[in-house]
Amino acid sequence: MKILLSGATGFIGQHLLKTLLKGNHQVYALVRQVDKRLDSKVKQLTLESLVELDEQLDIFINLAGENIASQPWTNKRKQTLFESRVSLTNNIKQSLKYSPRTVISMSAVGYYGVARHDVFYENTPPKTGFAHDLCAAWEDAANAFSTDNTRVVIFRLGVVLGTGGALGKMRLPFLCGLGGPIAGGKQWFSWIHLDDVVKAINHAISDPSYVGTFNLVAPQLIEQKRFAQSYAAVLNRPAILPTPKWMLNLIFGEMASLLTEGAKIVPQRLEKQSFEFQYSNIDEALLDIEKRR
Repeated sequence: MKILLSGATGFIGQHLLKTLLKGNHQVYALVRQVDKRLDSKVKQLTLESLVELDEQLDIFINLAGENIASQPWTNKRKQTLFESRVSLTNNIKQSLKYSPRTVISMSAVGYYGVARHDVFYENTPPKTGFAHDLCAAWEDAANAFSTDNTRVVIFRLGVVLGTGGALGKMRLPFLCGLGGPIAGGKQWFSWIHLDDVVKAINHAISDPSYVGTFNLVAPQLIEQKRFAQSYAAVLNRPAILPTPKWMLNLIFGEMASLLTEGAKIVPQRLEKQSFEFQYSNIDEALLDIEKRR
């Protein structure tokens, strides 16, 4: 298959790319400029050269996007987040001469907004807020590809756990014994092992019954306190010292809601697809990740 991948050097993209290359696909990576980190088998394209691609792609996998949790949400940062997701997706659509046969785009459980006490399935109405607005606009940009000839799949990701990413940033505080519950720890922690993210994307590539939006989170529903206890145990550290909500609000402002107000997300549509998670238990997932270091 001919596959275009944005975000190829990112946390998910690096791992996905390895499996795509094993599958003997022709992979094109969308880059700002030539990136020496990419395998020589990958053909690198910029937005400018994408216009010159005179063939129809089988798959476009859309992983690009600035890290939503790396900086406070100033107005400037919000604009950067919007441009790296929504504007880029729109620009790719405009640059392609032919619509891909399948588009697989990421979104996030932030789509559902700030709601600690509600349960969200794929068709549950969301709450308002910046995270929702950003994800909704990103999904709209991906869905704009949808025609009779183009299948669109959108995955709303939870916290992706692997050797790097969010867990990589948490590891040092946990090793120092500073990995206690955040804001009481009663908020829901929607997570997914990186291997299951790659597996779900590969299923969406090969199985045409994957259409529309899917919550890509593990079926095990846990609170943040449970995650903190599990990760601390894996690292043989205590999980006692709490991080108060007021401190996070002071440091991160509006973005603190990502850490303090997690919603309960259910992967209902994946379960109906009979998708088999490799890691449905947080303890097993974290042990596996730590063993790979």
